[in-house]
Amino acid sequence: MSIADEISPRTLGEDRFDLTLDVPEGLDVLDFVARAHSLVTVNVSYERADPEGALLPLEFVVVGPSGDSTRQTRHFQRFAPSTITFRPREGGETLVVLRELYHNRWFGRLVIDVEGDQLED
Repeated sequence: MSIADEISPRTLGEDRFDLTLDVPEGLDVLDFVARAHSLVTVNVSYERADPEGALLPLEFVVVGPSGDSTRQTRHFQRFAPSTITFRPREGGETLVVLRELYHNRWFGRLVIDVEGDQLED
């Protein structure tokens, strides 16, 4: 392996954290409806980031269709969570991202269609 590959590997910036909706038992993922102002749980898998795994700190970001006015951010500095819970602030396509904060090697993203009204300007 060359020094350049060690400093900036080809995998840099890849989508390697798998984020999935936590669906209640007995319900199919296609039948699950995420609602605005209700708890939504996201499961996180770091298996594809092996052997190094996730480097802390991690940043969890949720952005609704209205953009920055619905942005929610949380930081994980002591552990890499296996589940994360949040409340969408409005209905519509909501982007959920978990990423390494300073290392920028790997991240994961999920788009959730949230039922409910959008915020008004």
